[in-house]
Amino acid sequence: IPEETRRLVERLCPKGTMVTQLRDALGPIYSDEHFAHLFPKRGRAAEAPWRLALVTVLQAIEGLTDRQAAEYVRTRVDWLYALALPLDDPGFDYSILTDFRQRLLAAQAQELILDPILQLCRERGWLKAGGKQRTDATAVLGRVRALSSLESVGEGMRATLNALAQRDPAWLSAHLDPDWFDRYVHRFELSRFPKAETQRQRLREQVGQDVAHLLAALDQPQTPQPVRDVAEVALLRQLFAQHYEQQGEQVHWRDGPAVSNEDRIVSPYDQEARSSRKRETTWLGYKVHLTETCDQDPACPHLITQVETTPATLPDSEMLDPIQEHLRQKSLGPAEQYVDQGYPSGPQLVKQASLGTRILGPVGLDTSWQQRAHSGYGKDDFALDWQGQVATCPQGQQSVGWTAPQEWRSRDTVIIRFAAATCRACRVQEQCTQGKGGRRLTLTAPAVHAALQARRSEQGTEAFLKTYALRAGVEGTISQAVRTTRMRRTPYTGLSKTHLHHLTIAAGLNLKRI
Repeated sequence: IPEETRRLVERLCPKGTMVTQLRDALGPIYSDEHFAHLFPKRGRAAEAPWRLALVTVLQAIEGLTDRQAAEYVRTRVDWLYALALPLDDPGFDYSILTDFRQRLLAAQAQELILDPILQLCRERGWLKAGGKQRTDATAVLGRVRALSSLESVGEGMRATLNALAQRDPAWLSAHLDPDWFDRYVHRFELSRFPKAETQRQRLREQVGQDVAHLLAALDQPQTPQPVRDVAEVALLRQLFAQHYEQQGEQVHWRDGPAVSNEDRIVSPYDQEARSSRKRETTWLGYKVHLTETCDQDPACPHLITQVETTPATLPDSEMLDPIQEHLRQKSLGPAEQYVDQGYPSGPQLVKQASLGTRILGPVGLDTSWQQRAHSGYGKDDFALDWQGQVATCPQGQQSVGWTAPQEWRSRDTVIIRFAAATCRACRVQEQCTQGKGGRRLTLTAPAVHAALQARRSEQGTEAFLKTYALRAGVEGTISQAVRTTRMRRTPYTGLSKTHLHHLTIAAGLNLKRI
């Protein structure tokens, strides 16, 4: 650190600021060697990447734009101190921060923002494997407007026309319908749609015919390849297939969606954003999962160890395995992982326990009508002989069928059947099955079945609830991230950029806690 910068900071801030205290306690945090593979070996010398990484994290803490962050580098004395710059340093252009993030994304090196901080914490003894960690998720709003189905197709058409006008205006002029200018020159959702259903149907068909005409022109052999390769063209094809059905020259609006909600494109400006709903909340964008340590050691801060950004439609139950795998790759696999009911499942309880991690979280209850009515004979009332592959009902009757389908709902299951004649002659049939045939049981594998039964029996006990209360702290972490940063409203377009944004926020929160 230049001596004049140090003297000025000591005179202006005798007690220091968070930024200067971090520099004194942790040093520069990052080093150029971590980022050397991102830069070419020849050409003009780059701005020191360790400084750019630190500025990116400080920018996330303060909630600054690139222009503001570059201005802080020139004017904030404590930032000059942390970056080891002299007082007369001219700084750098704000666009360098964008270039630095693009390098991280191109090399898939986003973890270089968070991992050096975790390594420092590991060296100081604040972080270690085998402790307790907790995970939760929150919704992230995408940087796009929510559009109806017709609006998304119309905006897709407008985005494609604008892209073609930039790539090859001569080709577009030769194939442009004059009426397209009136329909697509402004944002499509600003148009006043007709109220009558017949007129709305006519508008849908008109937009579909426009898109079909443009795509047909693009498919002609004489169309230049660069024009066909425009990214917006491929997106328009997906939107057209999603909402229209073409039979010859006739184009018809689909009554229902042609693709699942997980694959449904809802905006032409961010094709990775998805529309999802959780109870009363509906949002368009992504979902972020935060995992933090929660050991009850006053000398160790609670640190965010893993960040996962996913499409909004991906269920939490599919994220427990990737989160645990990534933690083990960092040598941070926990002994206990606290999650809410959306994460654990029977197979995951067994798998993670075999890998040394106990998953602490409630599982879904049995959804059978017997369980809901609190009467009758449920699955737990049957005696199971897994070795002999025979089940015995509460009345002493044995099963006549025991089959294990190759795949059912992507997990190992066993289907047990009882004879229809035996069940019809039983005096307690109405308490056992509501069907006219024999009782049918669908069970998971033995280890999974035992794990689910054990968890369901213990998750209502006072001891479990007292232990499980530790999970609630992660909601405070999410609240801190939402209130002090832009975690819930991403300023970027696309999943990879949003994930990098969340990693910088996690790194910044860790530094504030340290």
